Amino acid sequence: MQETGSGEREELPELKDVKVRGRSVKTWVVSAAVVLLAISAAFGGLAKASVETPAVGPGTAVDAGQFSVTVQRVVVVKDLEPLFKPDDGGALIAVVLKLELTDKTGVKVPSDLIRLLNVNGVKPEDRPYGTTNLRDQTQDPVLTPQHAEDVAYVWKLPKATDLPTEVELSVQHYEFRESVLDHHVNWTKDTIAAEVTSPVKDNTR
Repeated sequence: MQETGSGEREELPELKDVKVRGRSVKTWVVSAAVVLLAISAAFGGLAKASVETPAVGPGTAVDAGQFSVTVQRVVVVKDLEPLFKPDDGGALIAVVLKLELTDKTGVKVPSDLIRLLNVNGVKPEDRPYGTTNLRDQTQDPVLTPQHAEDVAYVWKLPKATDLPTEVELSVQHYEFRESVLDHHVNWTKDTIAAEVTSPVKDNTR
């Protein structure tokens, strides 16, 4: 309450009863919160609590959204001519995956599906030197629905004398989302589906 000029005290209205432009303060607060949530949802939602990335071994199928990904083996080789050739003094490392498309539309194998981690001479953000279908040696192969393929992701290693005996790699997850800009629905990169630790077989000898 506050004191008037006549010395009398008058009751102040409670906050919930105060009106701004004909609407209560409570209504304005609720409206602002709804708008904030709507805008946040349009651009991917509020920040999510961090979730530990699953760790799996070779031979385990990973749900990557648009794909089912199984790391079958990792090998290092002198070369894979005529498809791929290392730099002088180097070698190649190939990650062989069994890939199955979960979508109804065929798509080229994405180069950002997996990444090598903690490998000397390869940065975690480095895309593979190339990809190939092991069935017919097609480079940058296209996957078709309901048909699994064995695909090799190949990177260059700068030194054939410094080869890993074990590698870690990450598998990218893709989410089916509607664009807020053009309302087209597309597969987009979401989070890391899993990290895989695999032994490396040395086929350079």
